[in-house]
Amino acid sequence: MKTVVIDAGHGGTDPGCLGSSSQEKHVCLGIALKLGKLITNYFPDVKVIYTRDKDVFVKLHERAMIANRNKADLFISIHANSAQNKSAYGTETYVMGTKYTDRNLEMSKRENSVILLEDDHEKNYDGYDPNSPMTNILMGLYQQEYLQSSINFATKVEHQFSSRNNRHSRGVRQRVLLVMYRTTMPSVLIEVGFLTNKKNEQLLKQSIGQAETAGAVFRAFVEYKREMEGVQFSEIVLEESKLFASWDSTLTKVLGVKVNDKKSSELKEKVKLSEDSVRNVIKTAQEAEKKNTEKRALKDYDVLFRVQITSSSKKIPLNSRKFNDMSNVFEYESNGMFKYAVGNCVTMDEAIELQKKVKAKVYNDAFIVAFYKGERVSVKKAKQLIKEGKQ
Repeated sequence: MKTVVIDAGHGGTDPGCLGSSSQEKHVCLGIALKLGKLITNYFPDVKVIYTRDKDVFVKLHERAMIANRNKADLFISIHANSAQNKSAYGTETYVMGTKYTDRNLEMSKRENSVILLEDDHEKNYDGYDPNSPMTNILMGLYQQEYLQSSINFATKVEHQFSSRNNRHSRGVRQRVLLVMYRTTMPSVLIEVGFLTNKKNEQLLKQSIGQAETAGAVFRAFVEYKREMEGVQFSEIVLEESKLFASWDSTLTKVLGVKVNDKKSSELKEKVKLSEDSVRNVIKTAQEAEKKNTEKRALKDYDVLFRVQITSSSKKIPLNSRKFNDMSNVFEYESNGMFKYAVGNCVTMDEAIELQKKVKAKVYNDAFIVAFYKGERVSVKKAKQLIKEGKQ
C-alpha cells in the first residue's frame, strides 16, 4: 500500500446535502483532512493525496483521474447523507456495483446529479443519464475487477463504525457512483451519517465527531493494509487493539482534538472491556492458524496413524476432562459408536512412540488405528499402501 487518494465530497459551488446548520461539503472536508493526517502520522511511507484540501469544486471524473494518475492503491470518498424522513440515521458504505434497490438508486441519482454543474458532462461521462436504471447497470460493470477488494474494505469500515464507534451501520451497498467511475483501484464511497437527522448532524459538524469518524475509517485502513501485506490476523487484531487503547491521546496529539472527561472515561471503560475479547480473538486466531499449519503439513499424506483412547455411544465434547488435557483429539464414527483418537503420525514408528506416551497418561488400553484419505483402514492395509507408494 503506497498511495491513498482521499476525496472530500462536493465543495465550492456544490454544497451537497444540507442540515439545519451544516453543509455536506464542510463536514466531508473536515473528516477527509483528519483521516489523511492519521494515515500520514502512523504510516509516513504511505503517500496521501487529496482531491481537494479546501472549499473548491472538483469535477467528478477529475477526482477519479487524480487517483489514476497517481496510481493509487485505494480511493476513499467521504460523503454525508440526507433523507426526507428526518428519523433516518446511520452510516453506509457504497462500492461500484450492479446490485441496487430503489433507495440506493435515489441516492445514486442525488450524488451523480452534480455532473449537471459541468458544461461538458455528456462528453466526460459517455452520455450518462442519472435517471436511467439501464445506464446505471451498464456502467456498474466497469469496476468488477476491483469489486471484491472494495467490498472487503467497505465491510471493515462499517464494522469499525458499529463495533467501536457505537454507530448504527446500514451496511455495505452497491451502486453506480460517477466519482468512482473509471477508478482503476479498489474504491469506496462512505456516507458518514444523515445531516437531516438531528443527532447525526450534531455529531458530524463538531470537530470531535469528525475525528471519531475519521478514526473509524483509519482503523479499517490499518486492518485492510496489514491484510494486503500478508500479516497474520492475530497480529492485526493486536495492533488495532493497541491503537484503540491509546485513541484518546491520539485525538489530542495527532488531530489536536480534546476529549472531554466523560468521553475519556467511557473510552477507558470500553478499552478495559475489550481487552479480554481481544485476547480471546487472538487466541482463537492463533489456534486456527496452528490447525491450518498442521493441515498444510499433512495434506500430502494419504495414510495417517493415530492412537485411539476411548469410544462411546454418545458424543463427548473434545475439550472434556475425560481426555485428561490431551490435545488435538480426533473424533470419528464407526458402527454406531463415537471413537476418539489422538495424533497425526505419518509413520508406524511415530505412532508406536505416541502410543507409549498415551498409555503413560492412564490410557492403558490405547491402540494404534490407521486412516487412508480420511477413512478408517486396518493397520496392515495402511502399511501395504505405504509400501505401494500410496503415502
